[in-house]
Amino acid sequence: MKLLLSSLLCIALCIKAFSQTPVSLKEYENIFLKSNLILIAEQFNIDASKAAIIQAHLWENPYFSADVNAVNPQDGKVFDVGRNGQKAFAVQQLIYLGGKKKKEVELARANAALAEIAFKDVLRNLRFQLRTSFFEVYYSTISAASFEKQLNNLDTLLQAYNAQAQKGNIPLKDVVRLQALYLNLKNEQTQLLNTIAEEQNNLRVFAASQNELFPQPEAEELTAYEKQLSLSMEDLQQQAVTNRADFLMADRSIDAAKLNLEWQRSLAVPDITVGAMYDQRSGAFNNQVNLTVGIPLRLWNRNQGNIKMADIRINQASTEKQQLLYQLNGEVNAAFQKYMIAKSNYAMLNRTVSTNFDVVYNGVYQNFQRRNISLIEFTDFMESYNQSIIQFNQIKKSLILACEQINYATGTTIF
Repeated sequence: MKLLLSSLLCIALCIKAFSQTPVSLKEYENIFLKSNLILIAEQFNIDASKAAIIQAHLWENPYFSADVNAVNPQDGKVFDVGRNGQKAFAVQQLIYLGGKKKKEVELARANAALAEIAFKDVLRNLRFQLRTSFFEVYYSTISAASFEKQLNNLDTLLQAYNAQAQKGNIPLKDVVRLQALYLNLKNEQTQLLNTIAEEQNNLRVFAASQNELFPQPEAEELTAYEKQLSLSMEDLQQQAVTNRADFLMADRSIDAAKLNLEWQRSLAVPDITVGAMYDQRSGAFNNQVNLTVGIPLRLWNRNQGNIKMADIRINQASTEKQQLLYQLNGEVNAAFQKYMIAKSNYAMLNRTVSTNFDVVYNGVYQNFQRRNISLIEFTDFMESYNQSIIQFNQIKKSLILACEQINYATGTTIF
């Protein structure tokens, strides 16, 4: 009963997987670009950084103050603010010196540029993850479909062998051997179905959709990965330096750190506050109009800590860029080596492995039904055949993922 329930569950999962709407890689990426919530959130970050540029242009608002009489003890009046009373008004404006606003605006623009580069880096990472999940589902589904066909045939054989065993025409060990083959194949299929379920969930998250779409790449999308790589490893490393968003961000971070240092130094320059004041009766003269000027004295706080911190940030950003360069070259090197191995395996596959597995399988299955081959020969072939199916799809998938690893490591589309 447990075996029957497990079989029904796997069949249901297969039917669900194969009944989805087929979507090409290009179509899936278009859905991803329009709907992915992480990209939308990063776009908001760009908009926010652009708003910071607007804010950096703005000056402080003028400051208005009023001084009015509350109690006049001499005449016994309250709020004596008339012609013979007392009131004073003042307006003050902070004037930035040392080019503060200009440097603040430049820093805000640099941060906005960094936000745009950060968006591209997030896009690079998500696109690589999406394509990895896309082809994992595609090739796992192909293998699972092949296994389903074999399981159906084995189920038919098991029913016939059980009937013959009950009649005493064949030994029970033959039935057990077929059952072992069936269970092994079922376990392989279950693992594939689990992989499909996990990667399908990833694809739904990438597309921000609950609809299940079946990856079905176009023929030209698959053949694009078969072209020969014409660039050397050094060329690929240069491509990465030129195009990878995280390296560009590290480079721009140094510029932003330098701008921040200039801004912090400008903050050490004291600003001046100018204003005008009207005083009705409390000054040296009646209806007195005064000009006010104020400036902080640089006695203790000259922004020394922030200036030193900004200077350190430049060294930190330069060190991080150098470290990223080593990491970048290493990633390109590893991707290149993986590609060469995958390409070699794929070329060997095309030379030594028949692409028409179904013809071979059908021939062996029919010969076994006709008792032209023994049970041991049949089960040995089935075990080898199942592994060949998995390895065949694994090698093709490995080449595609190796190509995508080069795209990811270089930050550009080579395949």
